[in-house]
Amino acid sequence: MKRGLSLITAFLVLASAFCVSGTVMSRERHDYTQENERYALLEDAFRERAKGILEERGYRDSGVTVTWTRDSDGVRSYRVEIHHRWIESLDEDGRERLTEELCCGELCVEVEEISIIYA
Repeated sequence: MKRGLSLITAFLVLASAFCVSGTVMSRERHDYTQENERYALLEDAFRERAKGILEERGYRDSGVTVTWTRDSDGVRSYRVEIHHRWIESLDEDGRERLTEELCCGELCVEVEEISIIYA
């Protein structure tokens, strides 16, 4: 009888622990979902703004690829690739000016690290 009671108790403790951990993990997933939605809006705005700046400078039909990573502390870093064959002709000073102009958006304020690569 004691053995049956201890098995039932152990089962109830394990079931409770499983339910609590599931609730905590669900909460974390929900937090990440809200964060991802917020950053997705910032990324879209950055991409559209970048395409507009590039078009004004004569780089029509430029490709803008935005990728991000999150480190173990939850900090995001971004890599932006600008694709246009005529950008290769820009000198280093011209690329720096273009980079400064592109980094004046809201996304650049929100993240610690954003690198822009011209391909």
